[in-house]
Amino acid sequence: MQRLGLRLASVSTRATSSVPRFAASHGTRKLHERKVLTYPVEEGLGSFLPPDALKVQLEWQDGLLERLNNEVAHTGEASSTIVQTVINLSGNKSKILAFNCASLALNNDFFLQNLKPPSSRYPTHEHEIASTLMSHIRVHHGSIQQLRSAFSAAALGTFTNGWVWFVSDQEGKTSMITTYGPGTLLVRSRMDMDSSQLLPGNPRLSATPFPSPLPSTPLDAPASSSFSSGDMTPASFPSQSSNSEASFMSHASGLYTTTNSLPKRPKSSGLAVGDVLYPLFCVPMYEHAWMSAGYGVWGKERWLKEFWSVLDWRKVNTTYEKIMSSFQSGSYS
Repeated sequence: MQRLGLRLASVSTRATSSVPRFAASHGTRKLHERKVLTYPVEEGLGSFLPPDALKVQLEWQDGLLERLNNEVAHTGEASSTIVQTVINLSGNKSKILAFNCASLALNNDFFLQNLKPPSSRYPTHEHEIASTLMSHIRVHHGSIQQLRSAFSAAALGTFTNGWVWFVSDQEGKTSMITTYGPGTLLVRSRMDMDSSQLLPGNPRLSATPFPSPLPSTPLDAPASSSFSSGDMTPASFPSQSSNSEASFMSHASGLYTTTNSLPKRPKSSGLAVGDVLYPLFCVPMYEHAWMSAGYGVWGKERWLKEFWSVLDWRKVNTTYEKIMSSFQSGSYS
């Protein structure tokens, strides 16, 4: 841990630095860069991500974006949004590193933007959950305590790098879904909803509809019930772009499948098969997150308990209400 501590101390300046600039034909401009957080980095996020741990998470984000910028410099993707980059590169085996970095950066930004410092008055921000979302949580999960327990169980049952998501379908039914490596649930949802309102910072895309991602472990399924050899392959960054189909598919697992190839979810999950899933929040399953927070290699469970103290339920509730109102109005059928 001493070596980790020394490394964390050296991170503080790098984590707050801007992404490198690249020369363009019309002058110098920035490519993809990290969004500014709505909370002060120096104060951290309680015991979940203390200041040094939060800076590590931002260093990772900067590294993803720097590598993405290096991969797409002087190409058409240099001027695309990260969402559009994920879509454009999803079938390009020669651009797997760029795709991985873009998708991971998209997920990590979504994770960070749904957090805020702990309350000085309450143990969590659950008092901010509006009645509509709370009533659906009680219907689908029993109680907020049971939701927290089920989400943590899904996370603890994930034994490889990935993301655990709390999602809603267009009817307001909620559940947990796990994606692996750079797999994301954000692309299709941003295309089907008015993302300029639902997910600030990315314009609504005019692109070919993207297939729903491959879900792995719904809420009520055993943690290992839907694992496949492809799902269990840990995502690791290659030092250079890989042309190997096996490598491409292991990193792409869960993102390029068609709706017809989706496995049937257990009826108990409550989510309609084939529906677009709208992420409400997510948590990364990467060891650097809890190790940098001081919980050690096996400290994921203790780290996850602290997550609820910094989850911004006001943002979650706002997203949920926009999903519900958009489909109730008949704008998206």
